Amino acid sequence: MKNLSSLIPPSQALNRPLNRHYDSSVKAQEEQIIIRQLGFQIGNFGLLIGARTTSELIDLLDMCPIPFTVAWLLGLINLRGNLVPIFDLHQLLNIEAKTSNKQMLLILGQGQEAGGIVIDALPVHLTFTSNDKLTSLPPLPTVLASYVNQGYEKGEQIWFNFDHLGFFESMATKIVV
Repeated sequence: MKNLSSLIPPSQALNRPLNRHYDSSVKAQEEQIIIRQLGFQIGNFGLLIGARTTSELIDLLDMCPIPFTVAWLLGLINLRGNLVPIFDLHQLLNIEAKTSNKQMLLILGQGQEAGGIVIDALPVHLTFTSNDKLTSLPPLPTVLASYVNQGYEKGEQIWFNFDHLGFFESMATKIVV
């Protein structure tokens, strides 16, 4: 049993400096991590979902087509009382969809700001370090270039930060044939 006289008072214990032992390799690894995000692919384009973006994955629902609009606007769905436009980026970017996988809808945003994108595979969790960050972006299709501000390379795949809200707003002005 400890002698009570050898214990320090709580006020001194709380005000003393903390001496913790850190593993320097773990600390260096933590400093390297820049971003953890969900990403999805459209063909060979990897697009990152914004860090604070509401996203939802749902089955491909029946859509209400809109006459006299471009083919890459598949139509509208009713999602909890909100009409959500559904875009096929494969058609827009002239990329062949992977037909072997079950297509799903990735809904980005919520309420009146929501939009849907047809995807071929589940979104993936990604972690990037400062070494993965691109110093300059490769050439992108004109329709995407304005909505991508940063890129990361992970393995053989390049992933781009994607401003889905700006993209959806812009596409709304280009849907009439």
